[in-house]
Amino acid sequence: MLKADPTEWLLERDSPSVRYFTLTDILERSERDPEVRKAKREIMKIGVVPKILSKQKSAGNWEATENFYIRSKYKGTVRQLIILAELGADGRDRRITKACEFIIKNSQDRET
Repeated sequence: MLKADPTEWLLERDSPSVRYFTLTDILERSERDPEVRKAKREIMKIGVVPKILSKQKSAGNWEATENFYIRSKYKGTVRQLIILAELGADGRDRRITKACEFIIKNSQDRET
């Protein structure tokens, strides 16, 4: 059993991020391949990515505004963006750009 080919399991539709990266990184399919494009679209609709985005606040952050990095390390905005990037979330999605704008706005020292 341990010597079995895991490709079929990696291509299951319930985890579009794993499916997408399997298609592109392991099977070396082109970004133009219809199956790759479908998996990429589904990342934003099925699984972990939409669950993370559903917890995003209207300002673009997760957790308390003042805790966007240090005090909310694993649940804060910076960490959520890192996880979304690792899962292959679409950086052009408005929710992602809003989170990036939140970080830029709140990570600058206004005094200097």
